[in-house]
Amino acid sequence: MRSEYEVKAAFLYNFTRFITWSEPVADAEDLKICVFGRDPFGDVLQQLDGRMSQGKALTLAYPQTLVDAENCQVLFVGSAKSRDLPSITRYAEERRMLTISEIPEFVDEGGIIGYVKEGNVIRFEINLQAAQRAGLQINSRLLELALRVIR
Repeated sequence: MRSEYEVKAAFLYNFTRFITWSEPVADAEDLKICVFGRDPFGDVLQQLDGRMSQGKALTLAYPQTLVDAENCQVLFVGSAKSRDLPSITRYAEERRMLTISEIPEFVDEGGIIGYVKEGNVIRFEINLQAAQRAGLQINSRLLELALRVIR
């Protein structure tokens, strides 16, 4: 059976396949996935490095500050950053980033995709309003799979 973070990494990869970024992000050579804060994935995320999604190579980065995260298209927000969420989501929205986290109520706090555990099953919620504010389009198939969508 796959570990919790193997499942979350697989979801993360699929999120990149079902989301359309607007300009200028759409013109980037690669899709940069950044883990901001403590990295819960360990080595699991490394399997995404160099994989292709929508014709772009995925690259990984581990910015220490928000300013270092400026060129990220996907921003995974570690749990320790929960008290900084308002500034993080605002910064990410202005830069057209897809924000993902396992912080409880993440989508209610302005994040775009939040992981939710139901027993042993990993699900996710989507804040469609936040995605639209960030200029992101989410494929309807991804919306159908979400546990909850804030419209």
